[in-house]
Amino acid sequence: MATTDQDIRWELSDLCSDADEAREHWDAASARARDIATRYRGTVGELDAPALRELFDELDDLEQELSRLGVYSYLRLSMAATEVEANDLATFSRERSAEIENDLVFVGLEWIAIADDRAEQLLASDELAAYAHKLRVERLEKPYVLSEAEEQALNARRPMVSAWQSLHDRQVSTMEIPFDAGDGPEPHGVSRLLSYLYRPERELRLRAVDALYEGLEPRVDVLAAAYDALVGDRLTTDRLRGYTSPMQPTNMANELDDETVEAMMSATEESYGIAHRWFAAKAERLGLDKLTLADQYAPIGDPRRFTWDEAVDVVDRSYTRFHPRLAEIFRECVDAGHVDVLPRQGKATGAYCTSVSKTILPYVLMNFTNRLRDVSTLAHEFGHATHNVLALEGQTYRSHRVGLPLAEVPSTFAQSIADDYLLENETDVGTRAALAADRLENAFAAIYRQSVLARFEQRAYAVRGEGRSLAAERLNELWWEENGKYYGDSLEMPDGYRMGWSYIPHFIHVRFYTYAYSFAQLVALLLYRRYREDAKAFAPKYLDLLRAGGSASPADLVAPFGLDLRSPDTWREAFAELEAFCDEAVTLTAQAQQ
Repeated sequence: MATTDQDIRWELSDLCSDADEAREHWDAASARARDIATRYRGTVGELDAPALRELFDELDDLEQELSRLGVYSYLRLSMAATEVEANDLATFSRERSAEIENDLVFVGLEWIAIADDRAEQLLASDELAAYAHKLRVERLEKPYVLSEAEEQALNARRPMVSAWQSLHDRQVSTMEIPFDAGDGPEPHGVSRLLSYLYRPERELRLRAVDALYEGLEPRVDVLAAAYDALVGDRLTTDRLRGYTSPMQPTNMANELDDETVEAMMSATEESYGIAHRWFAAKAERLGLDKLTLADQYAPIGDPRRFTWDEAVDVVDRSYTRFHPRLAEIFRECVDAGHVDVLPRQGKATGAYCTSVSKTILPYVLMNFTNRLRDVSTLAHEFGHATHNVLALEGQTYRSHRVGLPLAEVPSTFAQSIADDYLLENETDVGTRAALAADRLENAFAAIYRQSVLARFEQRAYAVRGEGRSLAAERLNELWWEENGKYYGDSLEMPDGYRMGWSYIPHFIHVRFYTYAYSFAQLVALLLYRRYREDAKAFAPKYLDLLRAGGSASPADLVAPFGLDLRSPDTWREAFAELEAFCDEAVTLTAQAQQ
């Protein structure tokens, strides 16, 4: 386990020794893909269940190899966005990945071309049980799949699409904004400036917000151009495939119908009053007439700082209390050097977890700045890691993967485990108050903010679909209007916040990713309520959920917990739980000021 706050970096040798080795393995993987194509092209529809299982197992093994190589390339770039070798390897990897996908695209096309009756007979066999759900879901794409030549053409343009994504990421990750936080002017990246929004000094928060948007302004036209190009490309592809709305591909991938997603988002918008109540209470706690954007995440009281050592200990102990297996996975990942801790110039912003394979533990990126919030983030990201490990233990590689909304449930739940542990064991009144406020505000960020982001995306795609460009000025206005609906009269937005859309990577990499966080937070609230009701019975059932991976739909996976995703009452219960969080935060923050 880590014992200092030194700059702990990833140990990547579990993936590859260097870029040259990665290139050699990409070439070998390409040869394997060509060999599979030579042996199976034109025969998939004629194979019996045992032969299909043999094919899918071979593909599963190859996919794990591609994951290993892809993760290595991605992590290299996350560590140093401007490093020439990392960028060269990323380009090489994108090209090889597209080639391999082209070589193997026939498998999916031939599978969905099989007659429905015969496909169901095959899926009912014991041999295909491990792949059955994913294969059924794949067949739902049948109306939207093109010919093999057309699919290959679309795959061949993926490096160009990735280039726009890389341009956006590089523009954001290489920003060096001069800012004086008290020790003289220093160059700051986006993550470091945003971290000041959680500091108690209001003047520092206000200046950090101004500096961020002043720094973004010279780059906002390039960031808008990248987004415009990506949205235009996606809409063109949608028209070719015959999708009826820009959200349809994401909803289908998430195994959620359009009506369920819209009902959840509408229920979220109808409950904005919970946030307004808290904003009013927080303004009172801070001695303000009204919050500004810079005050939204300001700590209440005087929360103490957490070293990396302490953060690791909190997650370890809270996981152990819930179930020892979660703590075991966490310790294994940290001890293996699979976490990169401190922020650096050129390093990717934010935090994430990426799974690799059945034999290699997940990797986690942090930008740890000793905040109370960072402890929750650590628990959150390793919630992903424990899910990945357990799902890969119980499922094939293909079947371990879940859609975005369900993927965020274990991470959000794990964050609640750590937050509850801290609330119960922390003795400092100011820290407990700050933690209760943080927990509520984290939920707001996951539920309300992410729904706002999804509404912004809906409007951006609608504008682009009408043949109008997504220039920075237009995106600024859409962003301002959607955020205004959320904040209402309870919080004042600075004019620079019009550019708040510009540095968000989710828009660039996966469209409509963000509503997954809303879904996950609401479902996690419901699961946590059931955990509190009967912790002993809940924990093993919950680990079964993690081990199930993507072997069933989200609705079927959460049904054993008494959740019906199609029922409006489900979402009402979730917002009742959120209201209880608000009550807790109002009470504890009041006590801290007495």
